[in-house]
Amino acid sequence: MDNQSLSDKLAAVAVAVLLILTAWGNAVVMLVVAALGLAVMVFFLRKNVARGGTLAATVGFVLAIGLALIPLLC
Repeated sequence: MDNQSLSDKLAAVAVAVLLILTAWGNAVVMLVVAALGLAVMVFFLRKNVARGGTLAATVGFVLAIGLALIPLLC
């Protein structure tokens, strides 16, 4: 009945957390959460990282790290 994998559900939660942190406007917290999320995606979901929602979450974490570094470095 439910055809979504666990990694797709986790990816949806990860993207939602990144959206909330982006709206919050705290770059340091966004950087820490994005770095931790990227580490979890790479180490624990390594075999699924190249497809589906996991790829979207990984790209989202990388972009969030980049966006969080802009106000911290300027």
